[in-house]
Amino acid sequence: MGIAELEEYFGNNEKSYDSTYLIKVLEGILGKPFNEIREDINNKRVTVTQEQIESFLEQRLIMENPELKARVESPKPKRSNNMSEWTQKDIEEKSKELADRILIKRYRFEPYTLEYFNRYIDIVKNKINTLLDIVSGLANNDLESIQRFIDELDIQIEENGQMSREEIIRLLNPILANIKMLDKKADEANNLSTYLTFKESKSALARDGISESELYPETALQTQNELADWREDYVKLSDKQKKTLELKQSKTRKAIWDFLSRIK
Repeated sequence: MGIAELEEYFGNNEKSYDSTYLIKVLEGILGKPFNEIREDINNKRVTVTQEQIESFLEQRLIMENPELKARVESPKPKRSNNMSEWTQKDIEEKSKELADRILIKRYRFEPYTLEYFNRYIDIVKNKINTLLDIVSGLANNDLESIQRFIDELDIQIEENGQMSREEIIRLLNPILANIKMLDKKADEANNLSTYLTFKESKSALARDGISESELYPETALQTQNELADWREDYVKLSDKQKKTLELKQSKTRKAIWDFLSRIK
């Protein structure tokens, strides 16, 4: 799903289309009525439970590495707290225990992983629903309900209520991109095998110097940053927005240059 598929819905000669064409194109690409599109989005969720995941991981441990399971669950010999008193056998056994502790992580469930998937999916669903609200408002000429987004995203509507091919693509492309993201993440979350290799924990994030917010998509529909404007899940900046942003950046650069010039 993307711009290539969108292009197929536009003729070479037509420059403007009725705003209802937004829904027609979306329904054509996704192969279902608009209300079903929204229903499918809202039905996307994490269906596996912690109990199911833990049971699956336990069965995989038994199937793949029963010796590891036996070693990890066996009683550990008592050793002196003073490592200088350890025998060579103590050192070797401790090394094996540490190695087993690393290996067993494959079969251990990290509870934050489910929280991650749920939160990620909710963010993307909310973005898609907001974009669908905008499309619905435009198609039904209910502009008052979406005026805030018309202003924020600089949505261009012609006097006769029609919209340009470029404007329709600008609004539909992030919907398709976010639906693709949602499908992929939901499939990943509901595949039990995911939890063998994918682990997330707050302690690991803190250790690696990663903030929680870095794991998730932005909640905003658009980025006021030309360097990130290439991303398909954002509504692209309009020409007017790009010029405004460029002017703002130019003023900022000039202010920095003037400041540096004064302190030389």
